[in-house]
Amino acid sequence: MKPIAIAAGLTTSLLLLAAGMRPLIGRSARRYGRAVTDLAERRLADLFVFFEAQRILRLSLGMMGLAVVFGMLSGKTALALLALSVPLVPQTAYRWLLAARRRRFAVQLPDALMALAAALRSGSSLPQALAGLAARQPRPLCQEFELVARKQRLGVPLDLALAELAQRIPGADVALFATAVRIARELGGNLAEALERLGETLRRKLAMEARIRALTSQGRIQGVIVGLLPAFLLWVLTALEPEAMRPLFTTRSGWAVLAVLIVLETLGFLLIRRIVRIEV
Repeated sequence: MKPIAIAAGLTTSLLLLAAGMRPLIGRSARRYGRAVTDLAERRLADLFVFFEAQRILRLSLGMMGLAVVFGMLSGKTALALLALSVPLVPQTAYRWLLAARRRRFAVQLPDALMALAAALRSGSSLPQALAGLAARQPRPLCQEFELVARKQRLGVPLDLALAELAQRIPGADVALFATAVRIARELGGNLAEALERLGETLRRKLAMEARIRALTSQGRIQGVIVGLLPAFLLWVLTALEPEAMRPLFTTRSGWAVLAVLIVLETLGFLLIRRIVRIEV
């Protein structure tokens, strides 16, 4: 009967707490619902990922509720507090998908520009070359170029379609491509040669970035080790000498020492990341 009594008391406490904080919870839920709707209808759609907003909302809130109840029933307060970060998962997943899509697009763009230049040299017009390129290239480049070609067939000016492409995939590479096309259409010039030179430049840029990543890989690993080693040592010492380490977790001075250690570790990790991050 004891687990049943604990569960009943926990449920009653949660209901009373929810009743007292109903206005704050209502405002937070509406704000979170608007954020999830914007994420599903606009941001994920720009990545050609289509997901219902209500499904994301139900999944995130359900996972948070289950984690809170499980953490409180099992006595693991850290798990219950960690559940409060579950609503951040959709935004984190979106940022990860966006970064991965940008990397793949940047890798595919130089070859696509060379193919586009070859199509223009063979006598194809720019809309025909874009449509043919969209049919032969892999994702995500084929999706973006197909959207540009489709918008142009519906009457959207090519410059505007390329500007929207630069907004969906921000970066100097796409901006240079859109600028080269706009200048060639307004002032004239050999667009095929400009695209060929741009593709070669972007290819050398990718090669330089890969070499820099290889040269700075040791520094990045050192940053991870510096960040994880103190936490590992703290766990080992707590397991070996729990009585000696108890004041670190139960006294105000120990909490102050932990706060200082966390701040210094965070600063050191960020500093090492900033040192090894080289922009090309």
